[in-house]
Amino acid sequence: MRALLLAVLVIANAPALARERLQVDFRCLATEGDKPIRLEWKVFSEPDTDWTAAYVRYKGSKKVIPLVLRSSESTETAPGRPLEFKSVWLEVIAGKISGEYVVASQGANIYGFVYKNYRTGKETEFSQDNEATAEVNCKWN
Repeated sequence: MRALLLAVLVIANAPALARERLQVDFRCLATEGDKPIRLEWKVFSEPDTDWTAAYVRYKGSKKVIPLVLRSSESTETAPGRPLEFKSVWLEVIAGKISGEYVVASQGANIYGFVYKNYRTGKETEFSQDNEATAEVNCKWN
């Protein structure tokens, strides 16, 4: 009987004991031009621990490229408007930092997304590709 009572108490309090779920956000991005480069940027966060991680996956690739948050800053642009965020994500390939993604966003919109390759110094600018946005990932034609 005690075991049954204990089980009922644990089940009744399960929502209070459960941690907040991992939050996942993703964006579909592409370069301009006749042969655009397309990528999916996916961010994972857990508010309880202030943990954040991300990856990018380029169209046609099965592999993801892990990203580590280097810095993030927010700015209030106008009272009542969403904060503007600028974050820098380091690209890690084969255990080495090979580039960075600088992301500027406000609310649900990304208005700046630039990749810099550390080896070549080349920068590539991406824009949101809202037409490719599906339910949980990017779908390109």
